[in-house]
Amino acid sequence: MTQPPHNTGLTLTQYSPWVWHVWLDGKRVGTVSGDRVAGFIARDMHYDSIGGAPASPEAAMQAWVPVIDSH
Repeated sequence: MTQPPHNTGLTLTQYSPWVWHVWLDGKRVGTVSGDRVAGFIARDMHYDSIGGAPASPEAAMQAWVPVIDSH
């Protein structure tokens, strides 16, 4: 999985082979999880889906952009 777009304040750290923790300006805000077979999904800290159905890793990362914009 690639890193999020520059200048967003987001970073990803791999927690396990299928889970990445999402950090916004040093604070953990959720996860991106999945694989190329089942798809990827972004979830907040309450495990609620962000951005809908499983998608590509890039789409799952992009799902965080509106969340960031609301902070």
